[in-house]
Amino acid sequence: MSEPINIAFVFDDKFSDLCKVAIYSIVKNTQSSLAIYIVDCGIAENNRNQIAEFAAKYENILFLNFKKPERIDAFEKFPKPSHFSSAVFYRLALGKTFPDLKRIIYLDCDVIADGDIKEFWNVDLQTKSFGAMNDEINFFPPEDLERRKNRAGIPLERIYMSSGVLLIDLEKFERDRVFERILEFVGQCKKLLTCPEQDAMNICIHQSEYFPISPRFNFTPFSTLSKQCLQKNGAPLLIHYSFAKPWLLNKRLVEWLCILNPFSYDIGFIKKYWKYSDEIDKNLYPPGSVRTTITFFYKRVFGKIEYFIAKKIRNRIAKKIRKFLNKDCKCVP
Repeated sequence: MSEPINIAFVFDDKFSDLCKVAIYSIVKNTQSSLAIYIVDCGIAENNRNQIAEFAAKYENILFLNFKKPERIDAFEKFPKPSHFSSAVFYRLALGKTFPDLKRIIYLDCDVIADGDIKEFWNVDLQTKSFGAMNDEINFFPPEDLERRKNRAGIPLERIYMSSGVLLIDLEKFERDRVFERILEFVGQCKKLLTCPEQDAMNICIHQSEYFPISPRFNFTPFSTLSKQCLQKNGAPLLIHYSFAKPWLLNKRLVEWLCILNPFSYDIGFIKKYWKYSDEIDKNLYPPGSVRTTITFFYKRVFGKIEYFIAKKIRNRIAKKIRKFLNKDCKCVP
């Protein structure tokens, strides 16, 4: 029997249902044997049991392994935005948590596979310790990315990578001391980073040290550049719901909005997620918020207009400030 495809998730209790959808989407589209590794950063016993019972239904999941990570104080104490937990850092310690593995795919829980994940597993990393996507292709427009880099202290010329989907050569990851270097930085840094572990990776790791994977393996719908990315690279294999969360949206309202052609792109990717979650259980998620749904589609229509106006105002104010600062001043001897 060939070696299974190793897939890791790292999460706490609130992501349990999302993990089930992610696993199901992989199982449904992949013929190869799978080994699922879950780093337990605070999963309730009943949810662990539910995930285990769920995984046991599928013959191509050879085994499911839950393991609590060894606590790392620097990760626990690092200043983080309120919507992040320390769990995000433990994806960097997969080689420490599962020392017997040589290669693994890491996925955020808000990722689904819409094709055979073996294609991603077989990517040649070309001697690099891991593969990650360039976020500048699919996620951030240049000026937004420049502001993010400036806030985090990342050199502007450095390519910004996403940490939500990774293909890792664990042995080389260990030899290159990637984890140790990031741990050293986290232990010394007191700055509040917008995306803590992702910004830390981009500060500590040079772009020459990782392999740039195709956006097909970490496609983010609803981002500023997503439509252009989709047209250029073709149908995605792994879809990452970083911006819109289908499980928070109201199905009835979204179905009603289907009649409006301008929303066809957005609704297509929302319904793609629901296809997988509904096949598990149509009541997996509670009815979504009407307010959240209206806000999401409002931003899709008017967000660009608001951004354009804000940019014009910001540029006008900046121009006046520069003019004032550059104005000749009489110096008194």
